[in-house]
Amino acid sequence: MEVSNIIVRFRIKRAHLWISLLSSLFLLPSYTLALTKPISLSEAEYLAINNSPELQKFEANTHALNNQAIVDGQLSDPQLIVGAANVPTNSFSFTQDDMTMINVGLQQTFPRGHSLAIKSKQTKALATAEERKEEEQTAMLLRNVRETWLDLYYWTQAAHIVRENQNLYRRLLQSTESQYSTGKGNQSDVLQLQVEVSRLNIQNTQIQEQIEVLRAQLGRWIGQAQANRPLVQRLPKWPNPLPMQTLETRLSAHPLLTADLANIEAARDAVAYAKEQYKPGWMLNVGYGIRQGTYMDGSGQERPNFFGAQVTIDLPIFPGNRQDKQVNVSADQLEAAKFDRDAHYRDLLKELTIQYAMWRNLSKREEIYHQHLYPEARQNSKAALLAYQSTTSSLSTVLRAYSNQLTIKLEQIQIEVERAKARVALLYLEGVTQ
Repeated sequence: MEVSNIIVRFRIKRAHLWISLLSSLFLLPSYTLALTKPISLSEAEYLAINNSPELQKFEANTHALNNQAIVDGQLSDPQLIVGAANVPTNSFSFTQDDMTMINVGLQQTFPRGHSLAIKSKQTKALATAEERKEEEQTAMLLRNVRETWLDLYYWTQAAHIVRENQNLYRRLLQSTESQYSTGKGNQSDVLQLQVEVSRLNIQNTQIQEQIEVLRAQLGRWIGQAQANRPLVQRLPKWPNPLPMQTLETRLSAHPLLTADLANIEAARDAVAYAKEQYKPGWMLNVGYGIRQGTYMDGSGQERPNFFGAQVTIDLPIFPGNRQDKQVNVSADQLEAAKFDRDAHYRDLLKELTIQYAMWRNLSKREEIYHQHLYPEARQNSKAALLAYQSTTSSLSTVLRAYSNQLTIKLEQIQIEVERAKARVALLYLEGVTQ
Protein backbone atom coordinates (compact mmCIF):
# COMPACT_ATOMS: atom_id res chain seq x y z
CA MET A 1 0.00 0.00 0.00
CA GLU A 2 2.83 2.39 0.93
CA VAL A 3 4.68 1.52 -2.30
CA SER A 4 1.62 2.37 -4.41
CA ASN A 5 1.23 5.71 -2.60
CA ILE A 6 4.85 6.53 -3.30
CA ILE A 7 4.38 5.69 -6.98
CA VAL A 8 1.27 7.91 -7.16
CA ARG A 9 3.09 10.84 -5.53
CA PHE A 10 6.03 10.38 -7.90
CA ARG A 11 3.72 10.47 -10.92
CA ILE A 12 2.00 13.61 -9.62
CA LYS A 13 5.33 15.38 -9.11
CA ARG A 14 6.47 14.31 -12.58
CA ALA A 15 3.22 15.65 -14.07
CA HIS A 16 3.72 18.98 -12.28
CA LEU A 17 7.27 19.12 -13.62
CA TRP A 18 6.10 18.57 -17.19
CA ILE A 19 3.42 21.26 -16.77
CA SER A 20 6.05 23.72 -15.52
CA LEU A 21 8.36 22.91 -18.41
CA LEU A 22 5.58 23.29 -20.98
CA SER A 23 4.50 26.58 -19.42
CA SER A 24 8.06 27.86 -19.59
CA LEU A 25 8.32 26.84 -23.23
CA PHE A 26 5.11 28.71 -24.06
CA LEU A 27 6.05 31.82 -22.07
CA LEU A 28 9.68 32.02 -23.22
CA PRO A 29 8.94 33.00 -26.86
CA SER A 30 6.62 35.83 -25.78
CA TYR A 31 9.17 37.11 -23.26
CA THR A 32 11.96 36.92 -25.84
CA LEU A 33 9.77 38.66 -28.40
CA ALA A 34 9.04 41.46 -25.92
CA LEU A 35 12.77 42.04 -25.37
CA THR A 36 13.55 42.13 -29.10
CA LYS A 37 10.68 44.46 -29.98
CA PRO A 38 11.93 48.03 -30.58
CA ILE A 39 11.29 50.31 -27.64
CA SER A 40 9.76 53.72 -28.25
CA LEU A 41 10.39 56.80 -26.17
CA SER A 42 6.82 56.80 -24.83
CA GLU A 43 7.27 53.23 -23.57
CA ALA A 44 10.57 54.15 -21.93
CA GLU A 45 8.85 57.08 -20.21
CA TYR A 46 6.09 54.80 -18.92
CA LEU A 47 8.58 52.28 -17.56
CA ALA A 48 10.65 54.99 -15.87
CA ILE A 49 7.71 56.65 -14.13
CA ASN A 50 6.22 53.39 -12.91
CA ASN A 51 9.53 52.04 -11.58
CA SER A 52 11.05 55.15 -10.02
CA PRO A 53 12.01 54.83 -6.34
CA GLU A 54 12.43 58.62 -6.21
CA LEU A 55 8.76 59.22 -7.06
CA GLN A 56 7.67 56.55 -4.61
CA LYS A 57 9.76 58.25 -1.92
CA PHE A 58 8.04 61.61 -2.46
CA GLU A 59 4.64 59.91 -2.47
CA ALA A 60 5.42 58.22 0.85
CA ASN A 61 6.66 61.50 2.34
CA THR A 62 3.51 63.29 1.23
CA HIS A 63 1.31 60.62 2.78
CA ALA A 64 3.32 60.72 6.01
CA LEU A 65 3.14 64.51 6.30
CA ASN A 66 -0.61 64.56 5.65
CA ASN A 67 -1.07 62.13 8.52
CA GLN A 68 1.37 64.14 10.64
CA ALA A 69 -0.72 67.27 10.03
CA ILE A 70 -3.69 65.52 11.63
CA VAL A 71 -1.54 64.46 14.57
CA ASP A 72 -0.14 67.98 15.06
CA GLY A 73 -3.65 69.40 15.42
CA GLN A 74 -4.59 67.19 18.37
CA LEU A 75 -4.22 67.81 22.08
CA SER A 76 -1.71 65.67 23.91
CA ASP A 77 -3.13 62.59 25.63
CA PRO A 78 -4.46 63.21 29.16
CA GLN A 79 -2.40 61.78 31.99
CA LEU A 80 -3.85 59.52 34.65
CA ILE A 81 -2.55 60.18 38.15
CA VAL A 82 -2.86 57.47 40.82
CA GLY A 83 -1.16 57.59 44.19
CA ALA A 84 -1.41 57.76 47.96
CA ALA A 85 -0.99 60.85 50.13
CA ASN A 86 -0.16 61.40 53.81
CA VAL A 87 0.39 57.73 54.70
CA PRO A 88 1.82 57.44 58.25
CA THR A 89 5.19 55.72 58.27
CA ASN A 90 4.80 54.15 61.68
CA SER A 91 1.97 51.87 60.61
CA PHE A 92 1.36 52.50 56.88
CA SER A 93 -2.34 52.30 57.69
CA PHE A 94 -4.91 54.07 55.54
CA THR A 95 -7.35 54.43 58.49
CA GLN A 96 -5.04 55.76 61.21
CA ASP A 97 -4.87 59.42 60.14
CA ASP A 98 -7.63 61.73 58.88
CA MET A 99 -5.49 63.10 56.01
CA THR A 100 -4.46 59.74 54.54
CA MET A 101 -6.08 59.14 51.13
CA ILE A 102 -5.78 57.44 47.79
CA ASN A 103 -5.59 59.99 44.97
CA VAL A 104 -6.99 59.43 41.46
CA GLY A 105 -6.81 62.27 38.97
CA LEU A 106 -6.49 63.44 35.37
CA GLN A 107 -4.07 65.99 34.01
CA GLN A 108 -4.43 67.70 30.61
CA THR A 109 -1.98 70.13 29.00
CA PHE A 110 -3.24 72.91 26.71
CA PRO A 111 -0.68 74.54 24.38
CA ARG A 112 -0.14 78.25 23.96
CA GLY A 113 -2.71 80.18 21.95
CA HIS A 114 -3.53 78.60 18.58
CA SER A 115 -0.30 76.63 18.42
CA LEU A 116 -1.98 73.35 17.48
CA ALA A 117 -3.89 74.76 14.51
CA ILE A 118 -0.84 76.66 13.24
CA LYS A 119 1.44 73.64 13.60
CA SER A 120 -1.04 71.46 11.71
CA LYS A 121 -1.27 74.09 8.95
CA GLN A 122 2.53 74.23 8.70
CA THR A 123 2.83 70.45 8.32
CA LYS A 124 0.08 70.50 5.69
CA ALA A 125 2.10 73.09 3.74
CA LEU A 126 5.15 70.83 3.95
CA ALA A 127 3.04 67.97 2.57
CA THR A 128 2.03 70.21 -0.34
CA ALA A 129 5.70 71.01 -0.93
CA GLU A 130 6.52 67.29 -1.12
CA GLU A 131 3.67 66.78 -3.57
CA ARG A 132 5.00 69.58 -5.79
CA LYS A 133 8.51 68.14 -5.51
CA GLU A 134 7.12 64.86 -6.79
CA GLU A 135 5.72 66.68 -9.83
CA GLU A 136 9.07 68.38 -10.41
CA GLN A 137 10.89 65.07 -10.01
CA THR A 138 8.52 63.49 -12.55
CA ALA A 139 9.27 66.27 -15.03
CA MET A 140 13.01 65.91 -14.40
CA LEU A 141 12.81 62.13 -14.72
CA LEU A 142 11.07 62.47 -18.09
CA ARG A 143 13.74 64.94 -19.18
CA ASN A 144 16.57 62.59 -18.21
CA VAL A 145 14.96 59.60 -19.94
CA ARG A 146 14.17 61.60 -23.06
CA GLU A 147 17.65 63.08 -23.38
CA THR A 148 19.31 59.69 -22.81
CA TRP A 149 16.99 58.03 -25.33
CA LEU A 150 17.72 60.76 -27.89
CA ASP A 151 21.48 60.43 -27.40
CA LEU A 152 21.15 56.68 -27.83
CA TYR A 153 19.10 57.27 -30.97
CA TYR A 154 21.86 59.44 -32.43
CA TRP A 155 24.59 56.87 -31.85
CA THR A 156 22.51 53.98 -33.19
CA GLN A 157 21.83 56.04 -36.31
CA ALA A 158 25.54 56.84 -36.53
CA ALA A 159 26.35 53.13 -36.30
CA HIS A 160 23.89 52.42 -39.14
CA ILE A 161 25.41 55.12 -41.37
CA VAL A 162 28.96 53.99 -40.68
CA ARG A 163 28.01 50.39 -41.52
CA GLU A 164 26.56 51.57 -44.84
CA ASN A 165 29.83 53.35 -45.63
CA GLN A 166 31.78 50.27 -44.58
CA ASN A 167 29.80 48.16 -47.05
CA LEU A 168 30.35 50.74 -49.78
CA TYR A 169 34.11 50.94 -49.16
CA ARG A 170 34.39 47.14 -49.06
CA ARG A 171 32.69 46.92 -52.46
CA LEU A 172 35.03 49.61 -53.78
CA LEU A 173 37.99 47.73 -52.31
CA GLN A 174 36.92 44.50 -53.98
CA SER A 175 36.46 46.30 -57.28
CA THR A 176 39.82 48.08 -56.98
CA GLU A 177 41.64 44.86 -56.03
CA SER A 178 40.06 43.15 -59.01
CA GLN A 179 41.19 45.93 -61.33
CA TYR A 180 44.66 45.91 -59.82
CA SER A 181 44.97 42.15 -60.30
CA THR A 182 44.24 42.62 -64.02
CA GLY A 183 46.73 45.46 -64.34
CA LYS A 184 44.08 48.19 -64.78
CA GLY A 185 44.42 49.76 -61.31
CA ASN A 186 47.24 50.86 -59.07
CA GLN A 187 48.36 49.70 -55.67
CA SER A 188 47.98 53.10 -54.00
CA ASP A 189 44.20 53.01 -54.53
CA VAL A 190 44.01 49.59 -52.89
CA LEU A 191 46.08 50.72 -49.90
CA GLN A 192 44.08 53.93 -49.55
CA LEU A 193 40.81 52.02 -49.47
CA GLN A 194 42.21 49.58 -46.92
CA VAL A 195 43.15 52.54 -44.69
CA GLU A 196 39.64 54.00 -45.03
CA VAL A 197 38.00 50.67 -44.15
CA SER A 198 40.22 50.36 -41.06
CA ARG A 199 39.34 53.91 -40.02
CA LEU A 200 35.65 53.12 -40.29
CA ASN A 201 36.19 49.96 -38.21
CA ILE A 202 37.76 52.06 -35.46
CA GLN A 203 34.96 54.61 -35.71
CA ASN A 204 32.36 51.86 -35.44
CA THR A 205 34.10 50.51 -32.30
CA GLN A 206 34.00 53.95 -30.70
CA ILE A 207 30.32 54.28 -31.56
CA GLN A 208 29.54 50.92 -29.98
CA GLU A 209 31.30 52.07 -26.82
CA GLN A 210 29.05 55.14 -26.66
CA ILE A 211 25.97 52.96 -27.23
CA GLU A 212 26.90 50.66 -24.35
CA VAL A 213 27.42 53.63 -22.00
CA LEU A 214 24.06 55.15 -22.94
CA ARG A 215 22.24 51.84 -22.58
CA ALA A 216 23.66 51.56 -19.06
CA GLN A 217 22.43 55.08 -18.30
CA LEU A 218 18.99 54.33 -19.70
CA GLY A 219 18.94 51.09 -17.71
CA ARG A 220 19.15 53.18 -14.53
CA TRP A 221 15.64 54.43 -15.29
CA ILE A 222 13.89 51.55 -17.06
CA GLY A 223 15.90 48.42 -16.20
CA GLN A 224 18.85 47.00 -18.09
CA ALA A 225 16.89 44.31 -19.93
CA GLN A 226 14.53 46.95 -21.37
CA ALA A 227 17.41 49.31 -22.17
CA ASN A 228 19.13 46.62 -24.26
CA ARG A 229 16.18 46.47 -26.67
CA PRO A 230 16.60 48.08 -30.09
CA LEU A 231 15.20 51.59 -30.53
CA VAL A 232 12.34 52.69 -32.73
CA GLN A 233 14.02 54.25 -35.76
CA ARG A 234 12.19 57.57 -35.69
CA LEU A 235 12.31 60.67 -33.57
CA PRO A 236 9.29 61.57 -31.43
CA LYS A 237 7.09 64.44 -32.54
CA TRP A 238 6.19 67.22 -30.10
CA PRO A 239 4.17 70.31 -30.93
CA ASN A 240 6.12 73.52 -31.32
CA PRO A 241 6.59 75.46 -28.07
CA LEU A 242 4.39 78.39 -27.16
CA PRO A 243 5.66 81.94 -27.74
CA MET A 244 8.49 83.02 -25.45
CA GLN A 245 6.39 85.63 -23.67
CA THR A 246 3.72 83.05 -22.87
CA LEU A 247 6.31 80.63 -21.51
CA GLU A 248 7.78 83.36 -19.29
CA THR A 249 4.32 84.07 -17.91
CA ARG A 250 3.67 80.41 -17.18
CA LEU A 251 7.08 79.86 -15.63
CA SER A 252 5.79 80.81 -12.17
CA ALA A 253 3.58 77.70 -12.24
CA HIS A 254 6.58 75.38 -12.59
CA PRO A 255 6.48 72.61 -9.92
CA LEU A 256 9.86 73.70 -8.54
CA LEU A 257 8.53 77.21 -7.87
CA THR A 258 5.19 76.01 -6.51
CA ALA A 259 7.14 73.76 -4.14
CA ASP A 260 9.08 76.85 -3.06
CA LEU A 261 5.80 78.67 -2.47
CA ALA A 262 4.62 75.83 -0.25
CA ASN A 263 7.90 76.00 1.69
CA ILE A 264 7.44 79.76 2.07
CA GLU A 265 3.96 79.17 3.43
CA ALA A 266 5.35 76.62 5.89
CA ALA A 267 8.03 79.12 6.97
CA ARG A 268 5.38 81.81 7.41
CA ASP A 269 3.42 79.40 9.62
CA ALA A 270 6.61 78.81 11.61
CA VAL A 271 6.78 82.56 12.30
CA ALA A 272 3.15 82.56 13.43
CA TYR A 273 3.83 79.53 15.64
CA ALA A 274 6.80 81.30 17.24
CA LYS A 275 4.66 84.37 17.99
CA GLU A 276 2.07 82.18 19.70
CA GLN A 277 4.73 81.24 22.25
CA TYR A 278 4.36 84.68 23.83
CA LYS A 279 0.94 83.55 25.05
CA PRO A 280 0.65 81.51 28.26
CA GLY A 281 0.10 77.79 28.11
CA TRP A 282 -1.77 76.05 30.86
CA MET A 283 -2.41 72.68 32.40
CA LEU A 284 -5.55 71.47 34.20
CA ASN A 285 -5.29 68.93 36.98
CA VAL A 286 -8.46 67.35 38.48
CA GLY A 287 -8.17 64.87 41.33
CA TYR A 288 -10.30 62.81 43.66
CA GLY A 289 -9.05 61.68 47.09
CA ILE A 290 -10.55 58.56 48.68
CA ARG A 291 -10.31 58.34 52.48
CA GLN A 292 -11.00 55.28 54.61
CA GLY A 293 -12.07 54.74 58.21
CA THR A 294 -13.96 57.06 60.58
CA TYR A 295 -13.13 60.23 62.49
CA MET A 296 -10.91 59.79 65.51
CA ASP A 297 -13.28 61.81 67.81
CA GLY A 298 -15.32 58.71 68.52
CA SER A 299 -18.35 59.90 66.56
CA GLY A 300 -18.09 56.91 64.23
CA GLN A 301 -18.73 59.14 61.23
CA GLU A 302 -17.00 58.02 58.04
CA ARG A 303 -14.38 60.32 56.64
CA PRO A 304 -15.59 62.10 53.45
CA ASN A 305 -13.67 61.93 50.21
CA PHE A 306 -11.89 64.97 48.78
CA PHE A 307 -12.12 66.63 45.36
CA GLY A 308 -9.53 69.01 44.03
CA ALA A 309 -8.64 70.93 40.88
CA GLN A 310 -5.74 73.17 39.97
CA VAL A 311 -4.53 75.12 36.98
CA THR A 312 -0.85 75.55 36.13
CA ILE A 313 -0.03 78.47 33.84
CA ASP A 314 3.22 79.16 31.98
CA LEU A 315 4.33 82.75 32.39
CA PRO A 316 6.54 83.88 29.48
CA ILE A 317 7.70 87.01 31.30
CA PHE A 318 11.36 86.75 30.21
CA PRO A 319 11.09 86.36 26.40
CA GLY A 320 14.43 87.92 25.50
CA ASN A 321 16.45 84.72 25.13
CA ARG A 322 13.62 82.39 24.18
CA GLN A 323 10.52 83.71 22.39
CA ASP A 324 12.22 86.72 20.82
CA LYS A 325 15.09 84.62 19.50
CA GLN A 326 12.73 81.97 18.13
CA VAL A 327 10.73 84.61 16.26
CA ASN A 328 13.95 86.00 14.79
CA VAL A 329 15.05 82.52 13.72
CA SER A 330 11.71 81.82 12.03
CA ALA A 331 11.72 85.20 10.31
CA ASP A 332 15.22 84.59 8.93
CA GLN A 333 14.19 81.18 7.67
CA LEU A 334 11.19 82.76 5.94
CA GLU A 335 13.45 85.26 4.18
CA ALA A 336 15.80 82.44 3.17
CA ALA A 337 12.87 80.51 1.66
CA LYS A 338 11.90 83.58 -0.37
CA PHE A 339 15.46 84.06 -1.62
CA ASP A 340 15.54 80.37 -2.55
CA ARG A 341 12.48 80.80 -4.75
CA ASP A 342 13.96 83.93 -6.37
CA ALA A 343 17.16 82.02 -7.18
CA HIS A 344 15.21 79.11 -8.66
CA TYR A 345 13.12 81.50 -10.77
CA ARG A 346 16.23 83.17 -12.17
CA ASP A 347 17.79 79.80 -12.99
CA LEU A 348 14.66 78.62 -14.77
CA LEU A 349 14.30 81.89 -16.67
CA LYS A 350 17.94 81.73 -17.79
CA GLU A 351 17.53 78.15 -19.01
CA LEU A 352 14.26 79.02 -20.73
CA THR A 353 15.95 81.85 -22.64
CA ILE A 354 18.88 79.62 -23.66
CA GLN A 355 16.83 76.57 -24.66
CA TYR A 356 14.28 78.60 -26.61
CA ALA A 357 17.06 80.31 -28.59
CA MET A 358 18.74 76.93 -29.20
CA TRP A 359 15.48 75.38 -30.39
CA ARG A 360 14.82 78.26 -32.78
CA ASN A 361 18.34 78.31 -34.25
CA LEU A 362 18.57 74.52 -34.53
CA SER A 363 15.25 74.50 -36.39
CA LYS A 364 16.75 76.84 -39.00
CA ARG A 365 19.93 74.75 -39.30
CA GLU A 366 17.93 71.54 -39.60
CA GLU A 367 15.97 73.00 -42.50
CA ILE A 368 19.19 73.97 -44.32
CA TYR A 369 20.70 70.50 -43.86
CA HIS A 370 17.48 68.78 -44.91
CA GLN A 371 16.70 70.86 -47.98
CA HIS A 372 20.13 71.79 -49.29
CA LEU A 373 23.32 70.56 -47.66
CA TYR A 374 22.78 66.80 -47.41
CA PRO A 375 21.02 66.38 -50.82
CA GLU A 376 23.88 68.31 -52.44
CA ALA A 377 26.54 66.20 -50.66
CA ARG A 378 24.76 63.00 -51.66
CA GLN A 379 24.53 64.12 -55.29
CA ASN A 380 28.22 65.06 -55.26
CA SER A 381 29.16 61.59 -53.98
CA LYS A 382 27.22 59.85 -56.71
CA ALA A 383 28.77 62.07 -59.34
CA ALA A 384 32.28 61.42 -58.01
CA LEU A 385 31.69 57.65 -57.99
CA LEU A 386 30.40 57.68 -61.59
CA ALA A 387 33.37 59.76 -62.66
CA TYR A 388 35.79 57.34 -60.97
CA GLN A 389 34.10 54.34 -62.58
CA SER A 390 34.50 56.00 -65.96
CA THR A 391 38.16 56.75 -65.12
CA THR A 392 37.64 60.52 -65.36
CA SER A 393 38.26 61.12 -61.67
CA SER A 394 40.62 59.85 -58.97
CA LEU A 395 39.80 57.61 -56.04
CA SER A 396 40.79 60.39 -53.63
CA THR A 397 37.97 62.53 -55.01
CA VAL A 398 35.48 59.71 -54.40
CA LEU A 399 36.69 59.08 -50.85
CA ARG A 400 36.66 62.77 -50.08
CA ALA A 401 33.10 63.10 -51.37
CA TYR A 402 31.80 60.13 -49.39
CA SER A 403 33.67 61.20 -46.27
CA ASN A 404 32.07 64.62 -46.62
CA GLN A 405 28.64 63.02 -47.10
CA LEU A 406 29.15 60.88 -43.97
CA THR A 407 30.15 63.92 -41.92
CA ILE A 408 27.21 65.99 -43.14
CA LYS A 409 24.74 63.18 -42.50
CA LEU A 410 26.01 62.72 -38.94
CA GLU A 411 25.82 66.48 -38.42
CA GLN A 412 22.25 66.51 -39.71
CA ILE A 413 21.16 63.76 -37.32
CA GLN A 414 23.00 65.44 -34.46
CA ILE A 415 21.20 68.72 -35.17
CA GLU A 416 17.86 66.89 -35.26
CA VAL A 417 18.64 65.25 -31.92
CA GLU A 418 19.91 68.48 -30.33
CA ARG A 419 16.78 70.28 -31.50
CA ALA A 420 14.66 67.53 -29.94
CA LYS A 421 16.66 67.80 -26.71
CA ALA A 422 16.07 71.56 -26.64
CA ARG A 423 12.36 70.85 -27.03
CA VAL A 424 12.62 68.32 -24.17
CA ALA A 425 14.18 71.02 -21.98
CA LEU A 426 11.33 73.39 -22.86
CA LEU A 427 8.80 70.70 -21.93
CA TYR A 428 10.51 70.42 -18.55
CA LEU A 429 10.39 74.20 -18.11
CA GLU A 430 6.70 74.11 -18.96
CA GLY A 431 6.27 71.58 -16.14
CA VAL A 432 4.93 68.89 -18.47
CA THR A 433 4.74 65.54 -16.65
CA GLN A 434 3.32 63.35 -19.40
